[in-house]
Amino acid sequence: MPPEEKPKPPPPPTLSRLAEDALVESIDGPVEIVKLAGKVMPVLTRFRDGALGFRMMTAVRQLDDGDLFELLNADEQRVRLGGDHVLVCEDGSEVRVRDLQVGDRLHAGWTYLPGYTPPNAAEYAPGVRGRPWDRAVVVTAVRSVGRGAQYGFSVNETKRYFLSFGAMSRAQV
Repeated sequence: MPPEEKPKPPPPPTLSRLAEDALVESIDGPVEIVKLAGKVMPVLTRFRDGALGFRMMTAVRQLDDGDLFELLNADEQRVRLGGDHVLVCEDGSEVRVRDLQVGDRLHAGWTYLPGYTPPNAAEYAPGVRGRPWDRAVVVTAVRSVGRGAQYGFSVNETKRYFLSFGAMSRAQV
């Protein structure tokens, strides 16, 4: 059988369960996952040495519909994710969205130096203005929002990526 006629292997299993409107941090800035279905795109990740960089997000595809949850963080950002979506906690452990609790601390995609205080300026969310920077993404609300479409994918090398919500997610096993 000629190579061009060989069937493609199935994509690797994914731990990502993003709602259509969930934003990922891509090389082009925040992008809704639904707009990336069937495409390949570099996304923000953290390497083993702690440095930030980009790796290819591949096999972006719609999965079966599932339970969706809306998360709110201390910076007043929202994201909708499937209940089985895997997030990385501040201490490096992992948690499924359905098991999150208010007050849980998630691994942040970016941070300031310890002791930094954002200015009391309109550009910053009211919850972070004029107070010392918290190096974690702190969950302030978790609520079920019904069922809906979910998207998954893989990330080369690190298998992790950042949501525009600020938190690190694990893409695959």
